[in-house]
Formats: sequence, C-alpha cells, structure tokens
Amino acid sequence: MTTTEWPQADARLERAYHRLLRTYPRRFRARHGAELVTTLLEMAAPGQRRPTRADALHLLAGGLRHRFRLPARRPLALVAAVLITLIGGAFGAAAGSWTATQTFADLPQPRALLDLAGGGTDDWWTIHDRSPWTAAMTMADSADVPHWDAEAARRRYAAAGWDVGPLTDPGGSAFTTDAGGATVPAPLTSYRFDATRDGVHTEVSGHFTGEHGMVGVTAWAVPTPAHLPLIAAGAALGLLAGWLLAAALTYRIAHSARPRTATALTAAALAALTLPTVALYGNVMRAFRYAGGDGVAFTVHSAFNPGPYYPFGPGWQILAYTIGGLLLGTLAATVARPGPAPQPATAP
Repeated sequence: MTTTEWPQADARLERAYHRLLRTYPRRFRARHGAELVTTLLEMAAPGQRRPTRADALHLLAGGLRHRFRLPARRPLALVAAVLITLIGGAFGAAAGSWTATQTFADLPQPRALLDLAGGGTDDWWTIHDRSPWTAAMTMADSADVPHWDAEAARRRYAAAGWDVGPLTDPGGSAFTTDAGGATVPAPLTSYRFDATRDGVHTEVSGHFTGEHGMVGVTAWAVPTPAHLPLIAAGAALGLLAGWLLAAALTYRIAHSARPRTATALTAAALAALTLPTVALYGNVMRAFRYAGGDGVAFTVHSAFNPGPYYPFGPGWQILAYTIGGLLLGTLAATVARPGPAPQPATAP
C-alpha cells in the first residue's frame, strides 16, 4: 500500500513528512523513506494536516545524526574524516577572513597621500603590496627631495582631517663613499609621524643625508571589530561542513562500484591540500596573536597570494596545490558513484 492510500492522511501531511526526510542522506531515504512515511501516516490522527512538533524534531535530529555518522568498522574512513574536517576548518577561516576584509576601508590613492606629505616630485614610484600574511598595503616614495618640512607635512594632514601623531625619529643609518672608494658613515636626519582617518592608517616618513633625501608614505586599512569573529565563525562552519562532507564521501566510496580508485583519488587530494591547510592555520594563529596592534592586519586568505610563504618551492605553490587538491577531490566524488540503489524494505 502506498502512503497516499491511507484515508485518514492529508496530502499536505505526507508532503510535509517527505520534506522533513530530506534531512536524511539519500541512501537512507532510498532504503527506508517510504516505509518511514507510511508508518508516520498510520500513526497520524484523523484529519491531521501537519507533523506534530515531537515528530518534526525527531525526524530532524535523526536526519542530522545519520548525516554525521561514518561507515562502521572502517578506520580509514575516520582518519579521512578528521583530515577533511581540518581542511574544511582552514578553508572556512580563509572565507571568513576574506569576508572580514570586505568590511575594511578602501585605501586612498598613494600619490594623493604623497602630495599631502609634500613629497610629490617627478621622481616617485608606488607599490601595492599583497603579501602571503597580511592585508594589502599601498606605498609611495619620492626620491631626491632636497628639503622637507616634516612639521608642515604633519599640519597639512591635520588640516585635511587626519588624526596625526607626534613627530618621532625612526633612527637608521646611512653610508657614502669617500674619494678613496671606502664606505663611510654619513649623517642621517629622519622624521616620522602617523595619521589615521576613516579607517585608514598612514605612516609618513622622510630620510635625508645632506641635501638629498626621500619622502615616503605607507597606508593600510585598520581592521574592523568583525575581523576576528568572522575568522572564528568561518573556521567553525568550515569544520562542521568538513565533517558532513567527509561523512557523505566515505559512505559514497563505501557503496561505490570503484572504491579503490575513489580511495586513491581521495588520498591524493588530501595530500595536495596538506600544504595549503598548514599555511592557512599558520595565518589563523598570526591573526589572533598579533590582533590589536598598530600594524597592518594579519589575514588568513592572504596565504593564497603568490609569494615566498615557504622557504622552498615557487611562490604560487599554495594556490596551485589548492586548485589541484580540489580538482582531485571532485574527481574522487565523481568516481565514487554508488552502485545500484538499494531497494526499499518491504513487509513480509
């Protein structure tokens, strides 16, 4: 007898039970779904149109329990699930970090900051730095500045609405070559002050030896209060999603027509994603360790920026391993197509 043949069951009640059953994995619905709905409809009160709260909570809890469950007596499935969960947490933290940077202020044009500092000459250059550890910074330097009034530059920044700090001497040393070709110390005069406005922190500095010098500005966005909470939330959601993905994949492989091939591809994907995962967790620790400082914010997703994150290999290796690992994981899930669907249980 089908579920719609019970006279006391309302069609809306049956549809509601089927919707609740979507919390269960597909393999469970294919094997037990019809039987379970039939039983629930048998127990329904005449004229009942919606599941009771107890039935709904029971189905939701049962569905989540089955989705988190791993195949029994498969130790390798547990190992893979732990690794996939950790990978999910790392990539979740990266996603949270990227989301947090979208709340940061936009960086101003470096030439405008340099002009405000009074270092706008024809000989200047800019750098937009995207390191593997921190959020972006923008820098501008002006070479061959004969004279620079640091206090006047500080007043211009204050007049433009910046919250400026005091003038300080950042120190340093300079050297020149005498007539005999020897390297000798040269007198160095240095000034520096910090300025903050609209979520942007700017460091203005000048260094002079005699009649020659250089003025530079470096600007970065001040991290918002959402920075660390979004990283933590992303990591938590990533861990949860990683375990759910691992449970689904291990069951898929267990019922696959080609389990060995799918297992080998999964192992290759985990190996490829190991290096990026270590880098992402390293950036998570830096983000929390150096939080609250005056410098540029440490971010998690910046590990994907090409650069010398590791002292070995090319600068693009983290991004390349990530792409390769994700492709291998997708291929593993595709190869692990289940065999013939199990037949629904029938009453004797």
